Amino acid sequence: MNVCGTLQEHHQHVIRLTRSILGIALIVVWPAAVQTAQGAGGAGRYGLPEPLPRRPGTIRLASYNVLNLFDHDDDPDLAGGVDDIKLAVSHERGLKLAEAIRAVDADVVALQEVESLEALRWFRESYLPKAGYVHLASLDVGDHRGIECSVMSRFEITAQKIWRPTSLDLDDIHRRGSGWAPVPERFRRGLEMRRSPLMVDLRTPAGYELTIVVVHHKAGRDFAFQREAEALRVIELIMDRARRDPGRNIVVMGDFNAAPWDKSLRVYLEAGLIDTLAHRATRGEAGRAFKTHESNRILDYVLLNSAAHRELVIGTAHIYGTLVPPTDYDWRNDPYPTGYASDHYPVIIDLVPVDQP
Repeated sequence: MNVCGTLQEHHQHVIRLTRSILGIALIVVWPAAVQTAQGAGGAGRYGLPEPLPRRPGTIRLASYNVLNLFDHDDDPDLAGGVDDIKLAVSHERGLKLAEAIRAVDADVVALQEVESLEALRWFRESYLPKAGYVHLASLDVGDHRGIECSVMSRFEITAQKIWRPTSLDLDDIHRRGSGWAPVPERFRRGLEMRRSPLMVDLRTPAGYELTIVVVHHKAGRDFAFQREAEALRVIELIMDRARRDPGRNIVVMGDFNAAPWDKSLRVYLEAGLIDTLAHRATRGEAGRAFKTHESNRILDYVLLNSAAHRELVIGTAHIYGTLVPPTDYDWRNDPYPTGYASDHYPVIIDLVPVDQP
């Protein structure tokens, strides 16, 4: 890792002990929290009813798909079936999104489905003016729906990057081995990544540095082949960064639109990234605490490379569950229920922000 100077042996011991103590304390909290999640809010509750408490000396990261976070300024380039003004966030839903973000209290929030930097700034100033998110990143990726990945941070953003479509062509992706979804004939030429990931470099006031890669992969049950190709391309981008900066702390998080057993998610794991919720239950009552989407699915993840994983506080990875619509809710046609924030739920981890050898 990039360590400025050599940490004293005693300092290393204190940090390791801190991580262990924090992990033990949170493991004790977890069973009660899961039991509460299963019993709270009726059958529609996913995730935990409250975020786990933060511990002194840690930083918190979260990923949150905020479901069409559009402002009230009409973009003439978005019309017809993707008219942005029809998707403008209502005041009530803005309050609920902000309520969830304040409850999580993350220092860095990776967001998906944001209209633009202007929309993100409007949301921050309207609903989170005192939350400390001084630094914003959101770059136009040319998505046909007008959405992109974004970051709100309490820490300095030292660099931000997206890739243009010419860099995200998927025709030359080579799928090695078995288990890949077949590529339909009509997609064997001209396949491109649906939207660019956002890569952001951050630095804390104490000098701890990390890179956040925010992803939002192609949705749809018939597009596993595209998600797999997208994942292979993102791994190339990450590995290129790692080659240029060996030992860099790298966090990949967002809406992967994939189950834990899907090939597109396993592409990341096979490349060496670590799923911070790999211990999750997927079925039964225990599994409810780990679902990240209102449809009873796991779609959102926080993955760490080995460098960042050394700083993970054991037991802190969790999902905060906001309101789930009733079972007869039709997301295509019904208005949002009262108290609704998003169809996804925040995924959260804590790190000790000191580079570990």
